[in-house]
Amino acid sequence: MKINILLPVYNDWESLNYLLEKIDNIKSNPEINFSTADITIIDDCSTLKPSLKKNFSNLNIKIVKLHNNHGNQKAISIGLRYLSENNIDFDFCIIMDSDGEDKAEDIIKLINEAKKNDKKIIFASRHRRNEGFFYKFCYFWYKIIFKILTGQKINFGNFSCLPKKLVEKVANLPTISFHYSASILKSKIPYLTIPCNKGKRYDGISQMKLNNILLHALKSMSIYYEEILIRFLILSTTGIIFSFFSIVIVFLVKYFAIYTLIGWASNMVIGLSIILIIFLFMFFACLLILINKNLYKNTSIKEEDYKSLISSVENF
Repeated sequence: MKINILLPVYNDWESLNYLLEKIDNIKSNPEINFSTADITIIDDCSTLKPSLKKNFSNLNIKIVKLHNNHGNQKAISIGLRYLSENNIDFDFCIIMDSDGEDKAEDIIKLINEAKKNDKKIIFASRHRRNEGFFYKFCYFWYKIIFKILTGQKINFGNFSCLPKKLVEKVANLPTISFHYSASILKSKIPYLTIPCNKGKRYDGISQMKLNNILLHALKSMSIYYEEILIRFLILSTTGIIFSFFSIVIVFLVKYFAIYTLIGWASNMVIGLSIILIIFLFMFFACLLILINKNLYKNTSIKEEDYKSLISSVENF
């Protein structure tokens, strides 16, 4: 069995060395029995010079350096396209982060599950996390908001195992360079999740700042923008109907009730009218965006040639 491990990295070379050591050690594990373990490192235009140890006897390492920094998600998509279009020989592709939070020993779990389900992508879902309370609190609400807005449950990230037959299909997903896991979730490609505890960083601090994490979360939801817009369209329609009938009821009470409402009716009408206008704006904004999308959905935009993004490919 041959595996290819795809590792995007930006300056985190010390952590990557620790991870490669652990991968090197598990290669001989009888549970998994690698015949070949190839490592494809996507160097996302690191500002630090690559510094890998030279004693990874069980690994074949290749470094694909990019011209510019594109971020973790696009680096993964470039790596997948590189593996797909160069017809590289492997049975399973493991995608994982290089900082240690995706644990090397969990590769065994993913591949064992993938061998039993070779037509599905296997994701590592986070069973136990090591982040602080604030991050866990935000992630908890992110999953709830994502479920409400999209109707889908997301509890996994990049760490996954792809059978070779699915690599090209995933690489060609239109939004794969935007958000890897959400793109697969929306694509309806079959997948399974298995629980894996999140590890701790091997070295240094995370490159992901709060604003980057927030942007990453928003990107995952933006892939479902049509579904979200339809939900807001339904919400705004409901709000318009409710506000309109509330105004009618207030007028009926004001002019036909046997008792007098001093000042109350006017304030209610003004308040409800403002709410009605807000919902109307929301309705037409959602409608125009959806119409615009439908008008241009058949306009094909040529995919950016991944080769133009690669600076060099080196065998280590």
